Amino acid sequence: MNKNFITLGLIVMTSTAYSQMKYAPVTDTVRIQTIEDINLHKTGNPNKAKPLSTKSNLTVMENPQPIAIVTHEIIEQQQARQLSDVIKNVNGIYLTSARGGSQDSFGGRGFTFANDNIFKNGARVNSGVFPEVTSLERVEVLKGANAMLYGNVGPGGIVNLITKKPRFEFGGTLGFSAGSWNAYKPTVDVYGPLSKSIAFRMNGTYEYAESFRDIVQSKKHYFNPSFVFNIGENTQLIVEGDYLQHQFTPDFGIGSVVDGATGISRLATEIDRKQFLGANWQYQTNKQATTDVILNHKFSNSWTLNAVASYQNYTKDYFSTERIQWNYDSSKNNLNPSWKRSVGRTYNEQNYTSLQVNLNGEFKTGKVNHKLLVGTDGDYNQADNYTYAISSGDFGTLYLNNPATWTNEVTMPAADRSYRRRIPTKRFGVYLQDFVELTKSVKLLAGIRYSYLTNGESTDNIFIPGTKIPAVSAETKNHAFSPKVGLVYNPNENLSVFATYTNSFVPNAGFDFYTRGALDPSTVDQYELGIKKNLWNNAIAVNLSVYQINNNNTYTQPINNPTGDTTLRIYAGAVRSRGAELDLTGNPTKNLSLIGGLSYNNAVYTKTPNDGFVEDQRLVRTPAFTANASAFYTFTEFAKGLVIGASAFYTGDRKAGWNDVKGQSQVTRMIDVGGFTTVDLSLGYQWKKLMVQGKLGNLFDVVNYNVHENYSVNPIMPRNVYFTVTYKL
Repeated sequence: MNKNFITLGLIVMTSTAYSQMKYAPVTDTVRIQTIEDINLHKTGNPNKAKPLSTKSNLTVMENPQPIAIVTHEIIEQQQARQLSDVIKNVNGIYLTSARGGSQDSFGGRGFTFANDNIFKNGARVNSGVFPEVTSLERVEVLKGANAMLYGNVGPGGIVNLITKKPRFEFGGTLGFSAGSWNAYKPTVDVYGPLSKSIAFRMNGTYEYAESFRDIVQSKKHYFNPSFVFNIGENTQLIVEGDYLQHQFTPDFGIGSVVDGATGISRLATEIDRKQFLGANWQYQTNKQATTDVILNHKFSNSWTLNAVASYQNYTKDYFSTERIQWNYDSSKNNLNPSWKRSVGRTYNEQNYTSLQVNLNGEFKTGKVNHKLLVGTDGDYNQADNYTYAISSGDFGTLYLNNPATWTNEVTMPAADRSYRRRIPTKRFGVYLQDFVELTKSVKLLAGIRYSYLTNGESTDNIFIPGTKIPAVSAETKNHAFSPKVGLVYNPNENLSVFATYTNSFVPNAGFDFYTRGALDPSTVDQYELGIKKNLWNNAIAVNLSVYQINNNNTYTQPINNPTGDTTLRIYAGAVRSRGAELDLTGNPTKNLSLIGGLSYNNAVYTKTPNDGFVEDQRLVRTPAFTANASAFYTFTEFAKGLVIGASAFYTGDRKAGWNDVKGQSQVTRMIDVGGFTTVDLSLGYQWKKLMVQGKLGNLFDVVNYNVHENYSVNPIMPRNVYFTVTYKL
């Protein structure tokens, strides 16, 4: 038995700041080291890493798919404050906007990431939060369609958050961060052995931050304990949990204006970016508690088992003023657009349980080598949505050209729960994948998955007698086979050329406008070509891919809907997404860390019916170009301990609002949003166990916006400063 059996997912300290650290020796009792992929952290090159997200023993170089890994070294160097700061390092994945700026929202390859695209330690989690990043060992992103491994996920990609794990030597860090607008954040991370076979880790933080936006503020509590149990020399059990409570001010930004003469919408950019237009009492409180149990077992040098059981409870308590849309009153020939405030109140709860088992093995049939993955997964979700009856009242009418009307002093109305709607969801899947070495240089990956999904019949609990509620939704069942085939040409360990086809499906919520029947799932075909190359003595990865994704059937709400039922949909046509992505990642020297990327995407509607979307029109919220670049240098001789760095992120022109539909009465439903580039500068100094870092964010004080549809227009953060002091225990 190999005493140096390595379990993926366990932490290693940074190669720059903590390169002199010695790992605890392996004793006869502790056979499984708490050491991750050292080469990844030393070189920064992800191509030879074995990401957890692929569920297999294949390296990134062997996988016929673009895979990005952002390690905790990068997260710490850049002083990332939330997940969107981390994802900026993954080109082709871009920040979108949620309603009221209430969560980190992403898109990729022309498609918005839904709730099914975010995972933690391989288990699906609710994406309606701002995840805590100080607990992350790394973030893995599988770009493109991933139905063969994960079932009904959107075709843009999946994001897997890998949390830090226990270690068998005492250590950790104490930290404190502070920055512009009264932001401060103490952190603690302590780990060590409890016995020769049990280790622990405790990670936690509190964060308070006001905002460049008046009245807006945020408070966050986070706690992440974990334990590892080495059960014999071949079996390891990891038990971990985390709890996040985040209370903040929902913020709909500055809104958009409908031109009274042309009917064309624009952003209300004449409003100062610090001006808050909501009420001084509005709030949103998210709570997310997750726990998972991970079992790793080694049957032999060739066969291993991984099983993950997970539970999540998520709640969202929301009470706020709503959609900011400035409109002209044409009946009064009014030249001063106005917005009449409305108020919304919701409470949502989700209880989610999942289990997955993955068996990996290597064997030969004759002279042909196989790397086999056999797996199954299933989950059960119970979603409760509470609706409220809000007392009537005048919450104010604001006039765009009269700032005196922009008061935040609004009386909070009474709101009583009227009814609760509960919808259960079940998923089940089995999958098989074989990576076959046809020759020394030519490899074939072939896999298939069977998925079964049931959305149960909704049930209601009425709290206020006589409440009018929507019709009960019927049970729907979907099942599909999702194949994946990839050919890899791998003449040496530093070059890989691949071609891939994969098919997936995405369930559609709602009902057909004409038949009232359940909607068919969308079927998605993806074709991709790519090349992965290691340069500079294997220290830098340069990866290039081109792709086409065809979403063969999409649905939308009809423009003219006399029923008022928002669950009804009409067939809208197909979507074709084409693009290219170039990545550069690595450490050409032990002192220099580089990340760079450039992506292009063109996603449009095609084959649309007479009442569908306008063809060949770019999808809203999808930039044509994105780019990122980051460089950090650590001095080891002259000015020893000094670290300097710079990062730049570009998001191209986008369209907000909605895509146009054939036969609509207005000129266009879309809003132009220009592209922008932000630049951050970083400076740090390490002296013995103490590290001091500072960052100047948005150096050139660029003004731009993240837009959700046409009513939530949130300015990006202005120029800001942020400092972090870290003491290594």
